[in-house]
Amino acid sequence: MVKEQAKPKGIETNPLISPNQTSKLDSKLSKNQDKKEDKPTKSRQQIYQENYQKNKEKKKQQRRERYQQDKEAEKAKQKERYEQEKEKKKSQQKANYAKKKEQSQLSAKQQSAKYYGAESIKVLMSFKEYTELNKEKRKLWLDFNWTLKDCKEAISKGFGNIVAIMKLEQVANNLIRDYWTTAKNEIKKGKSWNSLDQEQKDRLIKYWGYEKTRLENNYITEEERLEKQSQTYLKEIELAKFHEERGKIKCSCYSCEAKGEIRKEVKAKIKKEIEDYDRQSGASEKEECPSCGKLKVLDEESGVCKGCVEKYE
Repeated sequence: MVKEQAKPKGIETNPLISPNQTSKLDSKLSKNQDKKEDKPTKSRQQIYQENYQKNKEKKKQQRRERYQQDKEAEKAKQKERYEQEKEKKKSQQKANYAKKKEQSQLSAKQQSAKYYGAESIKVLMSFKEYTELNKEKRKLWLDFNWTLKDCKEAISKGFGNIVAIMKLEQVANNLIRDYWTTAKNEIKKGKSWNSLDQEQKDRLIKYWGYEKTRLENNYITEEERLEKQSQTYLKEIELAKFHEERGKIKCSCYSCEAKGEIRKEVKAKIKKEIEDYDRQSGASEKEECPSCGKLKVLDEESGVCKGCVEKYE
């Protein structure tokens, strides 16, 4: 049979759409198709060029952002370093100020200690009594007076004699040192308290009252401070020698007591372990020998059961 030719299909029209609308749609479609046909096609080189420009702009933007981030990070680091340096300088200034304040307080304290010491020494012997003791004390006092007059004359004339001032300082130091030593010798009389008269006793009582107040207020000179510190060091050295020589026997210090308790615990533990070992070894020695069937007693020389020694021989 001969096949019938297929009829060409026409454009199906929607009965709901009017003919005017279909014509408008056809015109729009034809215009769009004309535009697509009129649009020029790009070559591969042009596409590469466009992509290159896009990547270039993208990398440029990334570099710009990275540079901005690095700049902000560097700025933050600089600010942090500045704050650290500022705090460091501030702490250094505080430390220097505290050190200077401590030094000034120490110097003022030492000066006060000298005056407090002079007040207590004055109780033991007045300066008038010191100058009337012998010719040497009187000569020291007169040398000081003459040097002081020379300085006064030089100052009254409008110029100062540096040699006279230095000599005045030297003479004053000699006078103070000798007066201090002589007055301190009065303390030695207190060893034989019954031999002193009432006035000397009152002086010594008053002196020791001044000294106690001075020491309680910590008004001590640099020499006294160093002497006190050396006494503390000597006590520590003596204690260390005592520990080293006597082996820390019957020492009442906290360190020795704590270490003694630890030592007792260790000794008790060792003793317990030895007893356990002896118990186990004793039980093993009392076992029967499998070869001879007798009570197992090991020979000290060979380490074999004494009943089996003859067999091995």
